[in-house]
Amino acid sequence: MCFAMWVMLGPSSATIAEDLDIPLATAKRLKAAPILLGSIVRVPVGILADRLGARFVFPAVILVSALGTLGLSFSQDATELAISALLMGLVGTSFAVGVQSVSSWTPPDKRGFALGIFGAGNVGTAMTTFGMPFLLAEFGWRSTFRIYAFALIAVAVLYFALMRNAPRQGAAPTFRALLAPLKDTRAWRFGVYYMATFGVFVATTLLVTDIYVDGFGLSLTNAGIIATTFTFTASLARIPGGKWADTHGARRVLMVSLLTIATCLLPVSMRLPLFVTATLIFIAAIAMGAGMAATYRYIPDFYPSEVGAVGGIVGALGGLGGFILPRYFCAPTEALFGFSQAQVLPIAGFAAAALVVQLFAARDEGQTLPATDASGTALNV
Repeated sequence: MCFAMWVMLGPSSATIAEDLDIPLATAKRLKAAPILLGSIVRVPVGILADRLGARFVFPAVILVSALGTLGLSFSQDATELAISALLMGLVGTSFAVGVQSVSSWTPPDKRGFALGIFGAGNVGTAMTTFGMPFLLAEFGWRSTFRIYAFALIAVAVLYFALMRNAPRQGAAPTFRALLAPLKDTRAWRFGVYYMATFGVFVATTLLVTDIYVDGFGLSLTNAGIIATTFTFTASLARIPGGKWADTHGARRVLMVSLLTIATCLLPVSMRLPLFVTATLIFIAAIAMGAGMAATYRYIPDFYPSEVGAVGGIVGALGGLGGFILPRYFCAPTEALFGFSQAQVLPIAGFAAAALVVQLFAARDEGQTLPATDASGTALNV
């Protein structure tokens, strides 16, 4: 539900621009506001989750975001839209909170699988891209936003009523201890991996429809169906990806995922036939989902008391990757080469670069990887 809300300005921006008589370019720029803020603020919200527990932080984030969504439904100009969109964007921080909660309740040998199930909530983006156009046509954008807002309020109430924080061993970590991972290069390196998996997933989601429409002449409807299939596949692949990380180790799964993303997307830029292109993107979607799950499987092993804080760092960098790659790398590459498929070149290149980083990190830090987690369970990372 949170991911569904986070991207709802995408399908509705053109309708809002027409109704409020604001430039379409302005409305489209507003789409990035929730993604950007929801990514950056994951760090402090993740720290709060470590300190206070998810039972209080998760509903609070959702309620503030729901108020922002209600504000969007009453907006009359671009300024009011921007302010409300920023408030609504806080819902993107919920991922860091949920990772803290899931990790704290799950035995070490099953964390990858559990986090994969939780991470499959990415499928909410597909719920909105596929379902919101029908709501817009039936109820209009203002009523649609209110439906979303009240649905999220119900989710917040249910979460608070049904969820509990896992029992702690000892006192809650201090803010100083929770901020310590910000100085650790390993935590930021995990963020680079998430940029190359989740960030690449977001970027590809934004580009894939254009590739099928502009590059192959498909109708917007048919291109949208294929794009939704990509989103569903990548999101649901987090579940087996987490299981594989439990069984084979997060490092191996991530390594194979990054290699697969790069080798599948690079040929797409060569203007291959439609069937080959769609197949390669589908395989890349599975690799993205598995890589996202493997990246988060790393975190509770290395930072058992700071899962929310480190998860916030990792999630923030992943979200920033999804914002920066299409805007500053993919669009200029398309303009340079003159065809839509060229947009995937920077995405493939970034995945390849992250793979190189991982290979060097494994060589340089092989002796520093923990042999067991905090409970004494042997790790395979």
